[in-house]
Amino acid sequence: MSTLTLTLDDGLMSKAENYARIKGTDLSALVANWLRSEVAKIDAAKPALPPELAALYGCISLPAGYDYKEDLGNVFLDPKGQ
Repeated sequence: MSTLTLTLDDGLMSKAENYARIKGTDLSALVANWLRSEVAKIDAAKPALPPELAALYGCISLPAGYDYKEDLGNVFLDPKGQ
């Protein structure tokens, strides 16, 4: 588990701690649960890959440091298209 330090003004800190107490939790758990909820929304919004594409996922291995942009650029720079 990692530690995160947040900087809050005194008024907000006091209100946040009071809110957490009302909810029956502590501020760390409150923030962690809120972040989990927000991340879940983002993950749920990502479209799923079509099954045909998902079946191809991970089917090739490229060498370390491979730069597809460089190869793509070379295709357009080669006058013969080779």
